[in-house]
Amino acid sequence: MQRQLYDRIDGKDIYIYTIAHDNIEVDICEMGARINAIRVNGVDIVLGYNSVRDYLVGGGYIGATIGRVANRIAAGKFSLGAKKYSLNTNDGKNHLHGGIDGFDKKLFTVLSAEKCCIVLQYISDDGEEGYPGRLTFTAKFGVVDKTLNIDFAAESDKDTLWCPTNHAYFNLNGEQNGDCRDNLLQINADYYTPVDGGLIPTGEKKAVKNTPFDFNGIKQIGADFDSIELASTFGYDHNYLLNGDHAAHVESEVTGIKMDVYTDMPCLQLYTGGQLCGAKGKNGKYNKWAAFCLEPQYCPNAINMRGFAKPILKKGENKIHYIRYKFD
Repeated sequence: MQRQLYDRIDGKDIYIYTIAHDNIEVDICEMGARINAIRVNGVDIVLGYNSVRDYLVGGGYIGATIGRVANRIAAGKFSLGAKKYSLNTNDGKNHLHGGIDGFDKKLFTVLSAEKCCIVLQYISDDGEEGYPGRLTFTAKFGVVDKTLNIDFAAESDKDTLWCPTNHAYFNLNGEQNGDCRDNLLQINADYYTPVDGGLIPTGEKKAVKNTPFDFNGIKQIGADFDSIELASTFGYDHNYLLNGDHAAHVESEVTGIKMDVYTDMPCLQLYTGGQLCGAKGKNGKYNKWAAFCLEPQYCPNAINMRGFAKPILKKGENKIHYIRYKFD
């Protein structure tokens, strides 16, 4: 394990830790428990910034651990038991990716750091961003057998909501390539959730067959970008209902790198970077479609909709979710 100084914020040194095994190296930043690089045979395949300051200016949640709840909650409101809660809203009238100061902006404590593994923790106070309960959250990143394993664990002293994810932006052609549209993608899902103008699911589960949302057969990410259904989002920003733990497969004909995504969470958000707007990254600007995200999650706004698994963490329960990125 290597450690290097990344930035200095408010008098605090912020470090990046490099974990590695075989031909896989992963850089993890303690600010936001962020993936800042994944190098496969020396090729960096994720977007990242050169400082915390660049992250705060560039935004986009690039590489960050997301919490307490990934994606959107309509109007920032939900009920749990007999109580009603109002969260901070930071996406128009909706709550997005944990709110104004979500986990992506929090300095995590490094509990342990070894050659192949790092464990980080953040304690979220009762009432933070409007959520109930004092939440102890742990993110473990480990590299073994050509796989990046992410294990999220949480426990709360009150019933609360919890749906973590990682917001890595991938381009298997290489981070410096500048366009991900020719990456080949397959998603193991027969249904997706249509959304309204605020990207809140309507509650419908719609079949992907014979639509631009069908990735059951492998195809280029940008193959259907000219479809009217994708016009308002400049590509994909949609949630898929997964058929099983093997969520997705991606490959590049440029580098030959292949990646399979596994998770125990029920859904996957595909975002293809349509809102990227020239932020200064590690090796140049990140323009529209520079990379794509595959974010395991619960369905957006699931707590307020019937027929969807709920991201509820019960008082005293120790709950775990995982994400696996296997490379070839």
